[in-house]
Amino acid sequence: MSKYMDNTQNINENNINNSAPIDDTTYQRPTSLLGALSVIQRFYIIESKSTEDLPKDYFTLQQIWDFFKTGFKSGFIESLLFFAMLPFLQTIYPSFKLYFFNAPLSEQEKLILNLVSFSPLVISTFFLIFLTKYYKGAVTKRALGSLFLGRSVAFAIKGSIVYILLMWLAHKSYSDPNFIYSWISAFGWLIELFVPYQINQEFLYMYFYKFIIPALTITAKEILYSMVFFALLPFFTLFLKGLINRKKQIDNLKAYEEY
Repeated sequence: MSKYMDNTQNINENNINNSAPIDDTTYQRPTSLLGALSVIQRFYIIESKSTEDLPKDYFTLQQIWDFFKTGFKSGFIESLLFFAMLPFLQTIYPSFKLYFFNAPLSEQEKLILNLVSFSPLVISTFFLIFLTKYYKGAVTKRALGSLFLGRSVAFAIKGSIVYILLMWLAHKSYSDPNFIYSWISAFGWLIELFVPYQINQEFLYMYFYKFIIPALTITAKEILYSMVFFALLPFFTLFLKGLINRKKQIDNLKAYEEY
């Protein structure tokens, strides 16, 4: 039995000493989610081969910062696409079609617009959820948590900024009618490009007042709630994965003791 324990200890020491990605020659800093996945897979293999849990400090502070930055960059790009598409697809296009062409959206159009609007967040979130399959121990948990945290911070910052900006625009538009006319003067020519008949400023004013301004508050809340939901979902999946791993460890220990 003691010989078996000595062999097990040697295996663990060899796994750690030969596989530790702690310098620039063996560890490449991830610059994308795919790069982070490659590093996490390596950690997963090391933890899978070790019969004892690796210390969490095996994943260094520098690596925590690298994964945080990768997650932040990913979250910044995702939210940028989301903010660019959601107001247009969910607010401007439906109201434009209804007001100027008296044609509400069909159910098929609503489905397509929802899919396109949320696709950047949904695809990236499910990719991160997929990464939780590599949660094996303290090291992979730390790597995944750092990646998720960076993404969540990016979501929180941009979501809060956009929410405050849109709410301010709505308040400013209600309190200062001249502000609406300035919008009409700036974007009126753009609307006329897509309308097959002549329109005046009063007609555009009613459009902004009835549709665009009220939709600003709705869009602001929808963006903020979506950011919170998609930021927390990977953490929730990671938590469930941890519970499953813990239950497996307990079951294996009980089976070993009964044996």
